[in-house]
Amino acid sequence: MSAGSVGSMYERLLKGSGGGVALESTGSLSAPVVDPDLQVGRLMDDVGYLEDRLGEHADPEALRRLTEGARHGLREVVDRGDGAQLGRDELAGLEAVVHSDGSRPVLFVEDDFVDLLAPAARDYAATLARVESEVRTACQAAGRVDDPGATLGYQGTAWAVGDGLVVTNYHVLQAISLHPARSGGTFTGDLKPGVTVDFGAEIGDEPGGRRFPVRRVVAVGPAGDPGLAHPSLRGVNFDGLDLAVLELEEVAGQSFPTPVEVARGDDPHTRGALASRGRLVYVVGFPGGSRSTTPDIFAALFAGVKGVKRLTPGLLTYGRGDVADDGRRWVIGHDASTLGGSSGSMVVDLEAGGRLVLGIHFAGDPGRVNWAHSLEGATQQLADAVPGW
Repeated sequence: MSAGSVGSMYERLLKGSGGGVALESTGSLSAPVVDPDLQVGRLMDDVGYLEDRLGEHADPEALRRLTEGARHGLREVVDRGDGAQLGRDELAGLEAVVHSDGSRPVLFVEDDFVDLLAPAARDYAATLARVESEVRTACQAAGRVDDPGATLGYQGTAWAVGDGLVVTNYHVLQAISLHPARSGGTFTGDLKPGVTVDFGAEIGDEPGGRRFPVRRVVAVGPAGDPGLAHPSLRGVNFDGLDLAVLELEEVAGQSFPTPVEVARGDDPHTRGALASRGRLVYVVGFPGGSRSTTPDIFAALFAGVKGVKRLTPGLLTYGRGDVADDGRRWVIGHDASTLGGSSGSMVVDLEAGGRLVLGIHFAGDPGRVNWAHSLEGATQQLADAVPGW
């Protein structure tokens, strides 16, 4: 990722939908001025909130590097714009500021909802409060794909789409399988032993409270034409569908979560056009998997937040049909905060009731855009895989 792309990303986020960002008016039509001290102060407020919530102090050396990187990175962006020279610490600092300044926050899920009093939640608190019941259903339905053999113990995110059925990415399925392969919608390969989906895994949770073993692979999306593979993102092909449907085993004494409602492309009322550019959305999943190319800022500060469920609001930056080389019209883009473990996370509409799943996150181009499959575009594939859907 170039330094220029990061500078552009940060300036765009500061001017985005999040109100209350730390900008000073210049009294003219020129660009607003970023106040690094105010931004770092808000970052420290967020860290202090987590210290109180977790009952543990942030790692002092990691916090020092983060705040110094944030100050230097902010000054570089202010002074140089797209010419900013940003190293690893500056990139991490800018990411942490964007998480904490209210523009693109990272909110920790607890008891199937988020703490609306958290400093980073302020710009979205009223909107989330209005649709609390729907957000709770989405949070309950999001599960962590646990793999005992993985470096961090998990590989991504899955979510309940039917009775005993979950949806995740095909590349997450590859990570939890031996000798995986697919032909059309058929999967060949064997699941690794001990793979489960944990619908708890929240901050402060006791481990394993809502965990279900994976029984079998029901269906997978098509691979796509190899000649249409993305030129710079490894393993990404907009002609393919990075999706897998898995069946889970029943567990005595545990109830499977209520499946979420998915936007359909054949809905006569919406006509497959809900996933439009500029729409407010939120992502629910488990950032920070072993495949992540971007460090988990919060996990570097606090051991108690590794691999826990998070909710991140943002905007659709590319609607269905807006993406170049997407002949099938089943790719959308968003700017909610994500990491490698976010693969498979649901992208949910926050405008029309906060309940309809518009997409499944599958890839990101760091500093530029995150990609998801539009489920309005993949309605037929889901209908073929999920009985009665």
